[in-house]
Amino acid sequence: MKRLQKITAISLLCLLVPAAIATQFTAVQSSDPYEDVVENVKDAIIGRGLNISNVLPAGEMLNRTGHDLGYPDNVFSHAETIEFCSAMLSHQLVSINPNNMVLCPFTISIYQLSKDDKSVYVTYRTPDAGPETKAVIDKVTQLIKSIVAEAVE
Repeated sequence: MKRLQKITAISLLCLLVPAAIATQFTAVQSSDPYEDVVENVKDAIIGRGLNISNVLPAGEMLNRTGHDLGYPDNVFSHAETIEFCSAMLSHQLVSINPNNMVLCPFTISIYQLSKDDKSVYVTYRTPDAGPETKAVIDKVTQLIKSIVAEAVE
C-alpha cells in the first residue's frame, strides 16, 4: 500500500509543478534585418561568457508542417529560439528548489512575421517560481533584458 501512495503522490506532484510556474512574455521590436538581430543576440550571449546550448529553427518546422496540419498560412517568415545557460544562475535556482531545473536553459526567441517583413521581434519569458526564488529570477530577468537591449540597440 505504501508503494501505491508514493506513486500517487509523485504523480500529483508532477501535475502540480508546471501549474505553479507562471510565465510572462516580453517582446521587443527592431527594424534591423532579421539575420543581424539573430547574430546580435548570439554575440551578446557569448560576450557575457555564457554558453549557447542550442538554436531551434522553430519557423522552419512550423512552416514545413503547418499545411499538413490544417494551417494554410505561415505565421513566420523566420523564427528561431536560442537556448543558453548561466551555470552560476542555474546553480542558484536549483539550490533553492531542485524543481527549478525546468527553468533552464534560458531562452530568447527571434522572429519575423510573414505579413510584416519590416519588423523583427525579440521575445523572452520571465518565469515565476515562487517567492523563495524571486531574487534569482530577478537576476535571470536582468541578464536576459540586458542581452535583448544590447541586441536591438
